[in-house]
Amino acid sequence: MPLRVATKEDVPDLFEMLLELAIFEKLESEVIISREQFAQDFEDGCFRGFIVIDDETEKPAGMVIYHFTYDCWKGKTMSMDELIVRPEYRNKRYGKLLWAAVAQVAKERGVSHIMWDVLDWNKPAINFYHSVSGVTEEKNDWGMLRYKMNRDGIDQLLA
Repeated sequence: MPLRVATKEDVPDLFEMLLELAIFEKLESEVIISREQFAQDFEDGCFRGFIVIDDETEKPAGMVIYHFTYDCWKGKTMSMDELIVRPEYRNKRYGKLLWAAVAQVAKERGVSHIMWDVLDWNKPAINFYHSVSGVTEEKNDWGMLRYKMNRDGIDQLLA
């Protein structure tokens, strides 16, 4: 299976994909973290992730990074910070595989919901997230869409 939990050996690939995403989103000037600090933050447990290795090329095809948060009214929550599938590996169901992996962790940990943001002009990502029932969307004033998936949505994704 091409999906696995990201390890410290994967950190260079994770960071490279984050830089690729920043360039795609025209936000590369926002990336101020160094490779070294990113690696240290991974080691410190600030975030976790999964990586997909393409079966044919045996190269990193995509990844997702997440971390746990807390809502005083709802309890444990989760933030899915980045879900990336490199363009040449799209339409192989890697995105759903990564998303389902995060949903499985959320289910196992009993989180009330998963949250993530998408730029309001990123139509492929928006369409991808709308392809699953149980996802809600909120607009904001800074060009991002905030998505949320509650426990019912998590169960629907995993079904």
